Amino acid sequence: MTLRALIFDLGGVVLESPLEVIAAYEKENRIPSGTINRHVASRGDEGAWGRHERGEIDFAAFCDLLEAELAAEGVVVEAAVLLAQIGAFAKARPAVLAEVGRLRTAGYKVAALTNSWQSLPDTHLHTYFDLVVESWREGVRKPDREIFVRTLKGLEVEAPQALMIDDLGPNLKAARELGMETFKAVDEASLIEFLRTLG
Repeated sequence: MTLRALIFDLGGVVLESPLEVIAAYEKENRIPSGTINRHVASRGDEGAWGRHERGEIDFAAFCDLLEAELAAEGVVVEAAVLLAQIGAFAKARPAVLAEVGRLRTAGYKVAALTNSWQSLPDTHLHTYFDLVVESWREGVRKPDREIFVRTLKGLEVEAPQALMIDDLGPNLKAARELGMETFKAVDEASLIEFLRTLG
């Protein structure tokens, strides 16, 4: 089936990766490397991070809950500071946006599919995409198959006609299970090289 649509994750793909900010925060605050990401992954949808990305709790409640969760593991964080740093670092990658624009002009439908929270600053990216799907608006987050189904429906394409580009393996696995093609964005250079093979 012919490829008709490209679905881009934002953080770590179109935007600089929040994982870099978290790693820097851990180093600065003498928190063992990987602690926060492992905690978020282990808590999944029921943890503070997952609930915030689904829009179930507001920013203040998120900060209180995340700090309490980590404190129970002997880790002290200032959640508001961490999220502010993530927001400040969430800068677009101009070369990637240029490719998004080129591919859209070439006839592909392009969408952004992101796990995000309402308190993230407006990145002014909506004009680059035919569709933007945000977890906090949908009440569901990647890798839940439902958010992929909604994105495909919004683009009016079947799963085999779409390619999902993400930097996280579980999200790509969910997309593949639906029948989508996938590409893992390991770094910006390899992503650009791949995108230039399309269109």
